[in-house]
Amino acid sequence: MSNEYLQYQKQRTGEVYDPVRPDLETSQLDFYVATHCSFIAIENGKLLGVLLAQPLRWVNDWDRVLWLEYIAVRATHRRRGIGLALISGAKDFARKHHIKGLLTTLNIDNEESKSLLLKAEFDVKDWRIASYSLDGLPRPSSLASVT
Repeated sequence: MSNEYLQYQKQRTGEVYDPVRPDLETSQLDFYVATHCSFIAIENGKLLGVLLAQPLRWVNDWDRVLWLEYIAVRATHRRRGIGLALISGAKDFARKHHIKGLLTTLNIDNEESKSLLLKAEFDVKDWRIASYSLDGLPRPSSLASVT
């Protein structure tokens, strides 16, 4: 989310949207828990960040892909390496399970998400699709990737 939007939102409603909601119910996460490839960051019993992912058999030119559906870090804990640590956990999982790459999409206006993915060595094309190649394979032609 852009800082301008967050400022607008705070002016309009008096509070800022936090994508890591304290009221997030674990029943909403059952699917991701079952995939064994999602990650959370917890400190002193408090949820600080989540990365929800699922393996896919293929996307375009890649077979065996880890799809990152949702990455969020509590607004009060950003810029502390939590997002990178969550992505690192996903990369390690993918390597261990011979998955060829990581893919995600992002909102075109989300500069923080774009910055995080670039720091994690994703190739972000058109700010819409980002991917990370674990074994240096050619990148899918219509997707973005990183070697």
